[in-house]
Amino acid sequence: MVPDSAHSTEIPLHRLQPGQCAVVRRVDSDGDEVQRLKMLGVCVGRRVEVVRAGDPLIIRIFSSRIGISASLASQVWLELCTPGHCAMKTPS
Repeated sequence: MVPDSAHSTEIPLHRLQPGQCAVVRRVDSDGDEVQRLKMLGVCVGRRVEVVRAGDPLIIRIFSSRIGISASLASQVWLELCTPGHCAMKTPS
């Protein structure tokens, strides 16, 4: 079943497919690795795109590519951008 409000559905980063774009909505950990991700730009409100799936996962933030482990990526929750809806724009 597809939710009525598809833009409110969150998925973990490691499930994003190559070429898909999404916006970070939450990070479920405060460990050192997560702090390092935040310093690299992986933080709430930031748009990310998967370049290559797997372990490590290669993502694009701004114009940079970074690799992160699948286990770390599973702690980053995203809202998918879909045709006609960019998750960067929050509903009013």
